[in-house]
Amino acid sequence: MTPLPPHRAYALGAFRWSVFFIFAAAAFSERDDHTRSILVTGVFLLDVVSWHLCELVIYVGNGVYNRVWIDTLTHRFFYEKLLDAVKFKQEIHVQDIIKESTAAAREDAGNYLTTETFWYSWGGFRKTLLGIGHFLWWWLSYGIFYGIAGALGQSLRSY
Repeated sequence: MTPLPPHRAYALGAFRWSVFFIFAAAAFSERDDHTRSILVTGVFLLDVVSWHLCELVIYVGNGVYNRVWIDTLTHRFFYEKLLDAVKFKQEIHVQDIIKESTAAAREDAGNYLTTETFWYSWGGFRKTLLGIGHFLWWWLSYGIFYGIAGALGQSLRSY
């Protein structure tokens, strides 16, 4: 599985933001208060739903990628241990080699996550604080985004 190239991901994000910004500004420019409320709510809900669908696709893709990564590591360790057993003329127990390979792959993946991600070894409280920070960031960023779209839409209302 090949992950989405960064230039395409950034282009998709910019396209998505620009579409929702234009629709939000157009909704805010509606003269009737009731219609404006319905349109702005609809645009906001579509934005949130589309964002979560993108996140779901990323989550599922990462799950597939992680399984492939662990399988690849397991196979690599399996063949290394099998070749070592053949090279040193030891008795070959396939089930034991599979168990050792799986354990080595999980340990290697755990070592990678511990050394390469700053949040992996955090406890529950720190991860909760990180989640609260993300929650507040989403409210702030959506407020800024739709606030600017609203200001632009209100300025277009006079035309």
